Amino acid sequence: MKKIGLALAGGGARGAYQIGAWKALTELGITNNISVYSGASVGSLNAVLFAMGDYDLAKEIWLKLDKDSLFNIEKQIYKRIFREKLNFLNRGVYNTKRLEKLMDNTIDYNNIKDKEIYVATTYLGGEKSTFFDLLRTNYKHYFKSDNQINYHLLRDMKHEDIRKVMLASCAIPVAFRPIRIGNETFYDGGILDNTPYQPLIDAGCEVIIIIDLFKATFIKKKVVTGVKLITVHPRRSLRGVLDFNNKYIQRRFDLGYIDTMEKIKKHLKDFE
Repeated sequence: MKKIGLALAGGGARGAYQIGAWKALTELGITNNISVYSGASVGSLNAVLFAMGDYDLAKEIWLKLDKDSLFNIEKQIYKRIFREKLNFLNRGVYNTKRLEKLMDNTIDYNNIKDKEIYVATTYLGGEKSTFFDLLRTNYKHYFKSDNQINYHLLRDMKHEDIRKVMLASCAIPVAFRPIRIGNETFYDGGILDNTPYQPLIDAGCEVIIIIDLFKATFIKKKVVTGVKLITVHPRRSLRGVLDFNNKYIQRRFDLGYIDTMEKIKKHLKDFE
């Protein structure tokens, strides 16, 4: 049996599409053969849910989500901007306490302690790094070939650090504050690698399924001898990344299921 990996892209509320993809992979008999997972931003949360193996729980959680239940925002936001000025960018628009509570109530750390799950984050620098270090990070990564993306293997981490890594992976600049882990600071993993399949290659996967949340990508995927990359793209728009309207959550489930079925059926021999 070939070693199969699953990479889940970031995209906020669009992540419901990946739950529909899960249903398709299960019906095609592939889910139980996936042994390595990776994710960026919301894809990191879905990667953990995949690894936990409870599809019904994952779908139930997504159907209950809405913007108000996930993020706190101060009513006097303009006063905050005036009061904090540039520091506002570093503190972020949204408070993540509700997201943290959702994670605490959902993640079964004992269930995933033996699973191989990688979470992507963007490295900013030391503990005093702020939003303004993000430009330097991008410069180093793209122009100096100084890799600023980190892939954290969750099973090697303590529960509290797993929680922080996942918050960091979801920390969209301006919307959320950067997350400090030990003496280092991190932002959303999707900034530098929104389809984090590299750790799956490094883990020895022979077939990698990438569930993207955007219709097209301008980043050219690597060609690696002995590794088959199969990417599922949504054929239709999945709407806004913060659009948690229940009607569109269900629509994303359906589209993820249909698109994954169609794509993976063409590649069933690659899994043999």
